[in-house]
Amino acid sequence: MDWGFLPIIIRYDGLDADGHLIELGLLGQSIQGASRLLGSAGSIAITGQHAKQSQALSVRILAGQSQAHCWELPAVIATILPAGAPLLPIFKEAATSAATKAVTGITNYAIAKLGGRNKEAEMARDIAVKALEEMGHTLRTTVEAMERVVLGQRSAIKLFVAPVRESCAIARIGDPLYGAVSIDVATREIIDAPEFAEIRETMDYEILISEFDFKNHSCKFSLRGQENPNDRYVGEITDPVARTPHNAYSSALDNQRWLWVHAKAEIKDGEIEKLYISDLALRALPQP
Repeated sequence: MDWGFLPIIIRYDGLDADGHLIELGLLGQSIQGASRLLGSAGSIAITGQHAKQSQALSVRILAGQSQAHCWELPAVIATILPAGAPLLPIFKEAATSAATKAVTGITNYAIAKLGGRNKEAEMARDIAVKALEEMGHTLRTTVEAMERVVLGQRSAIKLFVAPVRESCAIARIGDPLYGAVSIDVATREIIDAPEFAEIRETMDYEILISEFDFKNHSCKFSLRGQENPNDRYVGEITDPVARTPHNAYSSALDNQRWLWVHAKAEIKDGEIEKLYISDLALRALPQP
């Protein structure tokens, strides 16, 4: 099989790792986080798109044999696109170093960005962008996809750094020449810092209500335009109309009709956590 990538080394140094050991439970968390990061980055390298759901990834992340250089594990990225699926023409012939640089750069851009290592983040980003362009991807699409990894993989990054301070002093994914950043205790503390929810300004959203609690004025809904149409979100309806029988919200549920609403979004980890719905949007109202 043509893997298309060089193995990417996940390495731990210091403390237990200097004796070629590492705490098993923390290692399991760290490898899980690394797998998710590498999976997202590998899919971007192949398709140019960010896959939000793990089942939509275009790669598998396999573990090679661990080595006792402090403590390290090679991650092998294998493509799982179905036979006949379109690939960028250059990817079939591209040097594996370009694909590996792209994945390493994307992964470490996300880690360094969240860890407040802005200089290293920009270096990793530049390496990733150049490698992705060599593979035939367009700049705008890939940059947007990279930013989605930063926003959507916060929990994976927190898992990856779990052994730092407890069983190792430093953790790293990939080759420093490809943009890999060594995560130390100070960086881990920044990564682990609690994130406060952000409340956005009122905007119009088109929703499809799947559940509506008349008593508590809460609902669950889908959002038009989301990558995965099966994603469900939570809403709190403060519009007084929702307290009346046969209102627009319950009617939309009964008829499974999309509805435009005014709402403020609560954002966490770069994703919508909740909508606070204050009114029907003008475009949802009957026209005179």
